[in-house]
Amino acid sequence: MVRDSRAMSMSQYLWSAAEALRLQVRPTIMDNAPRDALDNSIRVLTAVANALEPASPVPTPASFASAEIADCDRLNGPPENAAAHRQTGHAIAKLASAIETSGDYAGSDARSAIAWEGAMLTASVARFDAIERAEPVAAGKDGSQIEPAALEKYLRIWTKDEALTLQNFKLVTGGRSRQTALFEVTGGDALPRAMVIQRGIPGQHVSSSFVDERTQFALLKMLHAAGMRVPRPILVEEDEAPLGARFLLVERSPGSPALTDYWGNVTSETLVLDLAREMAKLHAQPIDALVGTLPISRADASITGWRAEIDRLAGEWTSLAHWPSLTMSAAIAWLRDNVEALDERRAIVHNDMVFHNILGEDGRITAVLDWEQANIGHPGEDLGYCYPYVSAVVDWDRFMATYREAGGPEVSQRQIDFFALRGGLRLMTLVLQGGRESFEKGLSNDVLVASAGAHFTQRLLHRIAGVLDTVLARG
Repeated sequence: MVRDSRAMSMSQYLWSAAEALRLQVRPTIMDNAPRDALDNSIRVLTAVANALEPASPVPTPASFASAEIADCDRLNGPPENAAAHRQTGHAIAKLASAIETSGDYAGSDARSAIAWEGAMLTASVARFDAIERAEPVAAGKDGSQIEPAALEKYLRIWTKDEALTLQNFKLVTGGRSRQTALFEVTGGDALPRAMVIQRGIPGQHVSSSFVDERTQFALLKMLHAAGMRVPRPILVEEDEAPLGARFLLVERSPGSPALTDYWGNVTSETLVLDLAREMAKLHAQPIDALVGTLPISRADASITGWRAEIDRLAGEWTSLAHWPSLTMSAAIAWLRDNVEALDERRAIVHNDMVFHNILGEDGRITAVLDWEQANIGHPGEDLGYCYPYVSAVVDWDRFMATYREAGGPEVSQRQIDFFALRGGLRLMTLVLQGGRESFEKGLSNDVLVASAGAHFTQRLLHRIAGVLDTVLARG
C-alpha cells in the first residue's frame, strides 16, 4: 500500500460516506432486512477506513521508535486487528514476532507493547461506535440547516403580519457554498406565495470566487427587468442573526430542473436553443452599472493577463493534483500555444450556465439559476463552458447561429475551444482548492465535499479529455 504523509488520507472519504449513510439514509429505511444490510455496509466502510489511516490514534511510544515504519504487505484487506493502521501495522507485526520468538509476554517491554496496542484498539473501536451508533440530528436543530420556524418569525417581522404562516418547507440538494429550500406562505400580502431561500452555510468560509447575496440580488433585479428568464428577487438579508447566515429570497419560478445529474445530457433541442438565446441576452447587458460591484475575472484582460492566468491555474493544478495527467499537461500546453487568439471584450458571464442550473417546462427555459459565480469576463467563458453539453445534443454551429440572432457577439471557434479547455482547468482547480483540499485537511467531513474530491474530479478529467480530443482533431 502507498504510504501517505498528508494530515488526512483516503480513509477520510470512507469515514464521511459511512457517517452520511448512518445519519441521512438509515432513518429513511423502515424494513429490517435493508436496514441490516446498510448497517453491515457501514461497518465495512469504517473497518476499511480504519485500516487506511495514515497514523495511529495513539502515539507510538518512544521506546518503539526503532520499529520500522513501512508498508505492511499483509494489510491487503481490513485487518483483524483494529489497531493495525497503515503506519503502525509493521510495528505491531515486529513486536508480535518478538513476543512469539522469546515467549516473553510478561516483561516490561512486552507489557508496554501490549498496553500500547490495547489503547489503540480502544481508540479505534470508539471511532467505530461514533459512526455506527450515531443518532440522527433533527434538521434545523443543529444550526447546519435552515430552520423553518426562524424563517417564519423573520417574515412576520418583515411583513408586519403576525398571521403569516410558512408551509410546505422542503430542503433541496444544493451547491457546496449555499443551502436551498422551497416553501410557501399564507398571509403577508407583500410576498408571493411560493418562494425559494438560498442561505450561506453557517461558519463556512465562502471562496472569493463566489459573489455575495447583495450583489446577486442587484444582478437578478437588473436581469429580470431586462427580460431574462431569472427568478424575481424579493429580499436580501445581510444580518446573520435571524438565520445564522446571510440569505436571499426569490419568487419560485415554474418548471423543474432541466438536468438533475451534472454528468447527464438533456434531450430537448428547443431547451438547448433557449440557452443560446438567454446567454445572448446576458452577454448583451451593459456592464457599467455593475463595475465595482460584480467581480472582474481578471484585472488585466490583455494577452499578458491571459498568459498569467493560465500560468496560475497550471501551477494550482500541479501543486494540488494527487498524480500527473497527460490530458491536463496537454490541455495546458494547448492553452499556452493558443492564447493569442483572445481579445479584450468584456460582458457579464454566469460561469456555470448549464442545464443543472436551469429550470424548464414543455421544452422551454423558465429560469436560469445560481448566480453566485457571476462576474465580468469574456463572453467566450460561458460559451466554452457549455460547449460539451450543447454539442452532445445539437450541432454547435446551429447553437451559435441562434446565439448571434438573439444579439450575442461573434466569437471564433478557436476562442471557444480555448474557453472550453480553460473552463475545465478552472473548474478542476476550484474543486481541488475549494473542496478536496479543505476536506483532506480535516476542515470538513461533508460527504458532498468528499464526493467532489473523489468522484467529481475523475469525471471532470474524463470530460476534459473528450474536449481535448475534439480540439486537437481540428488541428
